[in-house]
Amino acid sequence: MSPQATHKQRNELLRYWIERAAVSYAALADALAETAKAAGRPDLRPDRTRIGHWVNSGEQPRPPLPDLLAATLSRLCRRALTPADLGLSVTPSPCEPTPVLDGNSLTHVAPLPAAPAIEGDHTKRRQALAVLGITAVAPLLGGRAEAAQAATDYARYASATELEPADISDLEVAVDQFGATYSAHPPQRLWPEVFQRRHQAFELLHHRRHTLREGRHIARQAGMLSVILAWLAHDLGEPQVAEAFIDDAKTHGQQADALEVCAWADDMLATHALYDDRPLDALAAATRGLATAPRNSPIAVRLTAQRARAHALLGDGASFADAAAQAHHYQDGLPVTNTGLFAVDAVRIISYDASSHVWLDHPQQARTAALEAIQHYEAAQAPTRLSIAQLDLALAYTALGEVEAAIEAGRQALSCNRLVSAITSRARQLDHRLRRSFPTLSETRDFHDQVRLLQPSV
Repeated sequence: MSPQATHKQRNELLRYWIERAAVSYAALADALAETAKAAGRPDLRPDRTRIGHWVNSGEQPRPPLPDLLAATLSRLCRRALTPADLGLSVTPSPCEPTPVLDGNSLTHVAPLPAAPAIEGDHTKRRQALAVLGITAVAPLLGGRAEAAQAATDYARYASATELEPADISDLEVAVDQFGATYSAHPPQRLWPEVFQRRHQAFELLHHRRHTLREGRHIARQAGMLSVILAWLAHDLGEPQVAEAFIDDAKTHGQQADALEVCAWADDMLATHALYDDRPLDALAAATRGLATAPRNSPIAVRLTAQRARAHALLGDGASFADAAAQAHHYQDGLPVTNTGLFAVDAVRIISYDASSHVWLDHPQQARTAALEAIQHYEAAQAPTRLSIAQLDLALAYTALGEVEAAIEAGRQALSCNRLVSAITSRARQLDHRLRRSFPTLSETRDFHDQVRLLQPSV
């Protein structure tokens, strides 16, 4: 966002547009004098020193100079600007002639009566368009040749851009790399890199001229970067930050007309809500995401499995069975294991089954699913998912009364070198159940001491 200019302070807005025009103060003074002369005010000839005072000291030129300066920089920057855009104030006079830019020249037109403020036109963009002479009726007042030239200008402006092809492709590559290597980096180390890319997308969207098509591509990558930031915030135990980036991801997905981005945001929200013990919110997020996810896509598979988990945490065994059957329908077409934040594989569905059976108080089924998931995750080197499966196994052993096996599985889970919030919160659940079921055992007290001292290794 461009800084606001204040009186007796450097006018950063005016400085910015002069730099965009790529002119010196002296050259701008000459161009402003030409504008003033064409508008019937040859007496107005501010020199480069005066312009320097406007920029560096924040001096406010007297009317009609703000309007004339806006018209001059509009011509030089090929963009409709108002005095407000330049950090200048102006008190319009209803009887002064209005300078109108026509092509590359200025013409003097008859004075117009003062018009009332246009509701909804707080930035006075329509007034600026009138200054530029590119209103909708302009081609109608001239001949067909002028209309054809107007059409050519419309097309040229629609395709005008300040971006290089690499500006967008670099963002796409960054999203792919962050997603593919997500679990290989501690969240605290990855956060500044992803956030820097997210801010880069903001700069491209709002501070660099681009086409509508480029804007949609940038907004899509911005949304996916915010999904990654939401996962990082979740792993770092920052729920409010996670939800803020989920909302941002959805907003940019909608603006980009990329509903798949919204679906990935809902997948993250479903996981976040489940770990926050909000199964109804998780179910709502998974259901909403499925409504927009491309059919049979990886995100559709993920969200189907998320619905099953949400039903399980709600204690609805019948609905869990139906949703789990839908998720297992995809298994034959999936790789056994797959790495990356946006990956989907058969073992993830099995791992979700283990958690679900724990919540439904089906310890035998939970143990079977957890052991199968652990076997595959050990080979795939998926540290976070492995620890979650080990904690599900520990919870199943606890329900079966096998205390030593439960504590051993729990300690294996806590040996992970990537102790994110999901692991520590699940470990506290295990600790609570052990102390409730076996409060007098020394092993239970020892495990409680270990959990009490947990600090995320981020």
